[in-house]
Amino acid sequence: MAALLLVAACGIPRDSDGALDRIRNGTLRLGVAENPPWVVARDSAISGIEATLVGELAAQMNAKVETVHGSETRLLEGLHRRELDLVIGGFTADSPWKRDVAFTKPYHEDKDGRKHVLALAPGENGWLMRVEQFLHQNETRLKALPE
Repeated sequence: MAALLLVAACGIPRDSDGALDRIRNGTLRLGVAENPPWVVARDSAISGIEATLVGELAAQMNAKVETVHGSETRLLEGLHRRELDLVIGGFTADSPWKRDVAFTKPYHEDKDGRKHVLALAPGENGWLMRVEQFLHQNETRLKALPE
């Protein structure tokens, strides 16, 4: 019990840049790299498996989504600089970017054994835990994805 009180008093997990507090009832800055069926971009509209997930998460958090479209490299560099909160694009856990950004735990393993993850800014531990909580809540549905 004492250990739980100590952890709560320390505010762990904390976001180094306050992402969770900024996103809740605010704006989620989303990087979008097209990679069907995970992310499909048509003009300013996005769809696909990960776009749907982010839309549901944002709705739960009462957050509006501000999208930035671009290449994987450009978006993940922006994420590393904390210009974005989350980047979607069909990323897998073995990405070379895993040293520069934070990846969620895998939410889906496809037929080829690739473990799919979402990318977040490093050091935003409260935000990462919130996203992983959302993925865990949808675990049954995500494991049954067709890809």
